[in-house]
Amino acid sequence: MRRLIAAAGIATALLALAACRSNPDIAAYVGDQKLTEQQVTELLNDYAKAQGAQPGADPNAAGPSREAVVQLFVSDQLCQRITKQQGDTTPPASPPAGTPELLAIYQRVQTCKESLKAEPVKPTEADLREVYDNGVAVKAIDPSDPNQSFDLLKAKLADGDYVSQALGKRKVLDDAAKAADVSVNPRYRSVYFPVLEFSQNLPALTAILGQPASTAVVNVPAPAPSEQAAQQQ
Repeated sequence: MRRLIAAAGIATALLALAACRSNPDIAAYVGDQKLTEQQVTELLNDYAKAQGAQPGADPNAAGPSREAVVQLFVSDQLCQRITKQQGDTTPPASPPAGTPELLAIYQRVQTCKESLKAEPVKPTEADLREVYDNGVAVKAIDPSDPNQSFDLLKAKLADGDYVSQALGKRKVLDDAAKAADVSVNPRYRSVYFPVLEFSQNLPALTAILGQPASTAVVNVPAPAPSEQAAQQQ
């Protein structure tokens, strides 16, 4: 009986903990940090206002999506935690005055993608197949072309160190996401971090940050602040 009571107590505690990170007004939790729906709106409004003030701005241009804001927030928070854990005390570069916060977050995430430290992981056949299948999904690879068959391309994929480096980065991000107990509002899942990309920023390998979506893995990145916008600041 005591064991049953103890088990029930643990289950209740776990349910309470889960409920604490499932507020519908919160877009995402990362450790003790959270992004509210109101903050998502404010970040988008601030970005739109800054872009609208640019000379020659197109008033009909589509801005970043709410999903992109959540993705950037989670990625940025995890990158900061990883950088701190790895002992890097170099402060991030300060953006120019007047830079909208969303664009500053985007720039930090881009820097993280390029500088994230990780031990390479030797790719398995399944890892190489994942890269290949993602390439097919985003039309970076044409499976109908005999020269682009998996059997021919897998050796090329395995030869360089870019896949193994990407797998290492994914492991670092996966571990950080678990340690930070990342929780994402269901409307924004899956949040992911591209660790390897084909041309045109199409994802080849990604780290899922937080809970996966109930449907298939996202293959196309959500719109985010553009490089052109970054250059204009």
